Amino acid sequence: MQDASDHRRHPRTVMATDTEWERIEERAKAADMSRSRFICQRAAGPDRRPPSSVATEAVLARLERIETAVLVLAEVERQRLAERGEEEGWEAATRRVALRLRAERPVAGDAPS
Repeated sequence: MQDASDHRRHPRTVMATDTEWERIEERAKAADMSRSRFICQRAAGPDRRPPSSVATEAVLARLERIETAVLVLAEVERQRLAERGEEEGWEAATRRVALRLRAERPVAGDAPS
């Protein structure tokens, strides 16, 4: 059984550069927490590690195959329209898609447009 002292907070010392401390302070304010609470929650809170690298690699490999398939299909359709003399249909479609993508929330890792 834990005694009551296990639940009381005690002063601690943290070594940090001025830049690191400012960043901690900014992030703590943004999270509406004290620096101490922010540090404790980030360091001792739930583990937020990314999924296993094996699972991540499998997902990335599948996404790469999907991307390749989509690009192949797009090129086949572009060529089909060109053969029929309908290049303007392809251009109009790509403009609509570009507008839609700009309007959507950016995906992490995408370069800003």
